[in-house]
Amino acid sequence: MNPLLNYFTAQKQEFVSLISRLVEYRSYNGETDNINVFADYLYSLFSGFHPDIIERKTTPVGDILIMDYFTNFDKTVVLLSHMDTVKVEDSNPKAILKNGKLFGNGSYDMKTAIALFHFLLKAIFQGEFKIDKRIRIILNPDEESGSRYSKETIYKFSKDAEAVLIPEPSCPDGGVKVKRKAIGKIDALITGKASHSGIEPEKGVDANRALATLINETDKIVSEEKDVRFNPGIIEGGVRTNVVSPVSKMMAEIRGFNTNRIISIMKKIEDIKNIGDAIVEIKTNLEHPALEQTEENKRLYDIAKQIADRTNYELPACYSGGASDGSTLSYKGVPVIDGIGIKGNGAHSIGEYIEIDDFPFRAFLIASIIEKL
Repeated sequence: MNPLLNYFTAQKQEFVSLISRLVEYRSYNGETDNINVFADYLYSLFSGFHPDIIERKTTPVGDILIMDYFTNFDKTVVLLSHMDTVKVEDSNPKAILKNGKLFGNGSYDMKTAIALFHFLLKAIFQGEFKIDKRIRIILNPDEESGSRYSKETIYKFSKDAEAVLIPEPSCPDGGVKVKRKAIGKIDALITGKASHSGIEPEKGVDANRALATLINETDKIVSEEKDVRFNPGIIEGGVRTNVVSPVSKMMAEIRGFNTNRIISIMKKIEDIKNIGDAIVEIKTNLEHPALEQTEENKRLYDIAKQIADRTNYELPACYSGGASDGSTLSYKGVPVIDGIGIKGNGAHSIGEYIEIDDFPFRAFLIASIIEKL
C-alpha cells in the first residue's frame, strides 16, 4: 500500500473523533449565531497549524473563514467547503457510529470536507508529503441557501487558483460530480379581476385558471429542450370560494445541464405578458449556472481517475441535479473538481451518513491531486 495512504489509514479513529465533534456543532443554515459559534471552533482548530494569513469576513448569515498556508509559493490550490447544513429536525444534531457508518446532520454534506482539510494539513506538517503550492482554505456560511452573501468573496479568493478542490458529497457509488444542473428561478404574478362566482362570474377574470394555463405553457416550452425539468413549486391564489380569483402567484424553478439553454428558456417564459384578459408579470433569475465539463475540469478529473486507478479504487464520473459553489466558479472560468467527498448517502435527511472506511482514500486523493498539479 502507498505510504501516504497507510498514513491516512492510521488516522481513521482520530478522524471519527473529529467528524463527530464537527457534526455535533449546530450550524443549520440561517442560524447566524450558531454558525458563528461553529466558526469560532474552526478558527481555533485551523489556527493550530499556524496559517500565514487568516481572515474572517462578516455577513448577515455567518462569517466566512479564509486561511492561507505556505504563502511563499506562487501557485495556489483552494480547498472549499461550507459550514452550514440543512435543518431536518428541531433538536441539536448527534453523531452516531453504527456498522462502519457515521450518522449525523452534515456528516455527508459536508462537514467531512472540513475534517479532510484538517488531516491534509496534519500530514503536511508531519512531513508525510511535500508541498510546493499555497494552500487556501475557504469555509462558507450559506451554501445551502445559494451562497447569496458569500458568492463574491469565494470568487475573489478563488479566481486565480490553479484548481479548486470541493469535497461535496460524492455520488452514492463514490463517483465525482463532473456535471451539475443549472437552476433558474421563476416568480410569476397573475392579475385578474374579482367577481361573484355565482351571480356574475362572466364579469371576472380568473387568475387561478390563467396560472394553470401558464403552467401548461411553461411545460410546453420546457418539453422542447432535452434534460430540462420544470417544477411549479409553490402556487397560491384566490380570496374566497365564491369569488373569481383576482390574483395568483407562483414560485417555480427549472433545471438543466446547460446554462445557456436555461437562460434561453427563462427569456421565453418572461415574454408571456397576457393569458386571455389576465395580466402576467414574470421575473426570472439564474440562481446557479450549470457545472459543465470544461477542458480544465476534465483535466482535474483525469488526474483524480489516474490516482484512483493506481490504487485499484473505482472513481466513476457522475451527474447531479443539485448545485454547489463549484458550479458558479466553473462558470466564471475557474478550474474545479467537485463531489470528491467521502462515500455516504441521505444528504438533507434525518438518515444522513458517511462510510468511515472511505476516509483514507479521500484524504489520499486530495493530497495526491495537489501533488500532481
